[in-house]
Amino acid sequence: MSARRAVLGVLILVAATASPSAQRAGGATRTTGGPPDLEGFWNFNTPVPLQRPVSFAGRTTMTEAEARARQDALRRAFAAIGTLAPVEAIGLDWIDSTPRVQDLRTSLLSFPQNGRLPALVPGVRRMPGFEDLVEFLANSSAPPPAALGSLLAAFSGGARNSHADFPAFARCLFGADVPLLPQLGDNYVQIVQGPDHIVLVTDVDRRIITLDNAVGGGSAPPRWAGVSRGRWDGTTLVVETKHFDGRAPSFAGAGSSSDKVVVERFSRTSRDVIEYSAVVMDPKTFQERIEFSFPMARIEGQVYEGACHEGNYSLRHALAAARQQDEVRPAKAP
Repeated sequence: MSARRAVLGVLILVAATASPSAQRAGGATRTTGGPPDLEGFWNFNTPVPLQRPVSFAGRTTMTEAEARARQDALRRAFAAIGTLAPVEAIGLDWIDSTPRVQDLRTSLLSFPQNGRLPALVPGVRRMPGFEDLVEFLANSSAPPPAALGSLLAAFSGGARNSHADFPAFARCLFGADVPLLPQLGDNYVQIVQGPDHIVLVTDVDRRIITLDNAVGGGSAPPRWAGVSRGRWDGTTLVVETKHFDGRAPSFAGAGSSSDKVVVERFSRTSRDVIEYSAVVMDPKTFQERIEFSFPMARIEGQVYEGACHEGNYSLRHALAAARQQDEVRPAKAP
């Protein structure tokens, strides 16, 4: 066990055992004599897209009928993905996209006010993500635009002459997402709360938030997921994260995270709901700040480890073995 894993295990154990007893207050729970109790398992599935679709331009909400139609369109989009990229025979039925809280907004983004990502700084590029592909398919019957070609290539193959030719996720190179953002699946987080630290646990990463009242802390070297520090503002947990190392994009596949600052807010509005909001400020990537929010629903469940193979090494070894086979394999007759 690495030193980092050992420290993490101690923090989670301390947080789990040192949390003061909770009491019910106004439908929500509060630690005795302290801030709201955020502990538990939370699901943040949502049918609301990050960016407002063109069909909803100028509108901040949709009708319930439009929301149902959008759900149907998303299901058709999932089914269409198998025709664009190789998908396992089990299909995409394993993706849990059931919303737990009704949300009729037309975009998660609240700023810019048009519900679209702000303009990029000149020279900055954005790599469309898998969610962009799904959103495109849900809103159009036309072939995907050329901008999504590189994304499709990542799933459909292409030249693989080096381990570096594979995308980072295939090499198990990733860190915690900061800020949180609903994806196609795995929209779960376990919050473990202690007096000095809060830990966000998902199936692939762990994120430790040091509270202002913790002893020490100080400065820390840049990290993939940045350095998070939290404080209580009344009944809201406010978390500021900075000191990203630049290995991950800034936000939504654009730019670099090295100058990004993220401010998140967790507000427990009832026993079963946390309102999550985030502000992303990165003047070297986006020309304006980004604000978005979504509800998180309390569920009964458990987070299981989604272990990733050490692709950064095994891919290199697999490619080396394949090159050796190429050398000994008889050449085909012309």
